[in-house]
Amino acid sequence: MFAHLPRRIRDKWYPEPMPPAGSFEGQTVLVTGATSGLGLAAATHFVALGANVIVTARNKTGGEIAQRKIMASAGATNHAKVKVMELDMSRYSSCMDFFNELKEHRSGEGGLDCAVLNAGCINRHFTESPEGREQTIQVNALSTTLLGLLISKWMKQERPNRITPAHLVFISSRSHIAPDFMKWPGYSNNGGLLNRLCAEENFPLDVENPNYPNSKLLLMYNIEEMSKQALGQDGTPQVIVNSVCPGIVYTDIASPKAHEPLLRQLVVRLFMTLIGKKPEYGARFYVKAALKTPEEHGTFVESLDTEEGYRE
Repeated sequence: MFAHLPRRIRDKWYPEPMPPAGSFEGQTVLVTGATSGLGLAAATHFVALGANVIVTARNKTGGEIAQRKIMASAGATNHAKVKVMELDMSRYSSCMDFFNELKEHRSGEGGLDCAVLNAGCINRHFTESPEGREQTIQVNALSTTLLGLLISKWMKQERPNRITPAHLVFISSRSHIAPDFMKWPGYSNNGGLLNRLCAEENFPLDVENPNYPNSKLLLMYNIEEMSKQALGQDGTPQVIVNSVCPGIVYTDIASPKAHEPLLRQLVVRLFMTLIGKKPEYGARFYVKAALKTPEEHGTFVESLDTEEGYRE
C-alpha cells in the first residue's frame, strides 16, 4: 500500500487519459452492475464515446434511474443508446436467464463488441447468498465466472461474423495478491476450498472485507483459464480477455456506513479523501482495458505496475 502511495495520490489528481471521441462509435457494450459508482461511470464513458450500451440492474426501477443518469451525463438524447436488463448476480438462474435473453437479441450480428463484468459486492459481515455460498464469493467469483464462461464461448462462436475480436473485461482488484494461497491446497482434505471460504465460522470479523481478496483471487485463476480457452487453433485470441483494477475509488460501496463506529467512519473518510479517485477517473481504466490489442490479451490492467512487474 505505502510503496505505491505517491502513485495513488497522483492518480487521484491526474487521471488516465480518455481515448479519442468516437472510439466506440456504433459498438455494443455491456456493463453489468451499472446503477452506481464505477459501473455507472463506465457506461457513461462508453455512451459518450459513441457506443450503444446495455446496463444491468437488480430491478427495473434501478435500471431506469441509471439509464436517465447515463444519458444526461453523456449528453445522449436517443433512449435506444442505453438498454436496461435485469440481472441478480447472487443467483445462477438469473445469470442464465439474462444470458439467454442477451444472446437471443444479439446472435448472428457479431454478438457484443465488449462486455465489462463489473457487478460485484463487498461484505464486512457474513451474508449467505440464495445459492448457499457466502455472498462475496458467490457474486465476485462464482457468478462472474459463470457469466464470463457463457459470454466468452458465445463471443468465440460469433468471431466469424466480426472483423476484429470482441473484448471481455473482468473487474478485479490488486487485493487479489493478498491471500495466503499456499494454504489453499490443504483445504481440499477438509471439505474443499469453497466450503472453507464460505463457512461462517471461518469468516473473520476483525478483518476489513475478509472475503473480498479471496473472491478476486479465485476470479483471477478462472480468468487465466478463460484466457487460454479464448485462443483459436492458431494460438491467436478469438476473444480479447483482460482483467482490470481501477485502483482505490471513492464509491458508495467503499463508503463507511452510519451504523459503524465513528472512529472507523472518520478514518475511512480521511483515507478516501486523500487517495480515493472519483468513479469517473477509476472507470477510465475500464475503457482502457476495452481497447487492448490481441497482443495484450490476458494482461492485468492497472496503474501501479507494468505487466512484467505484476507477474513477478
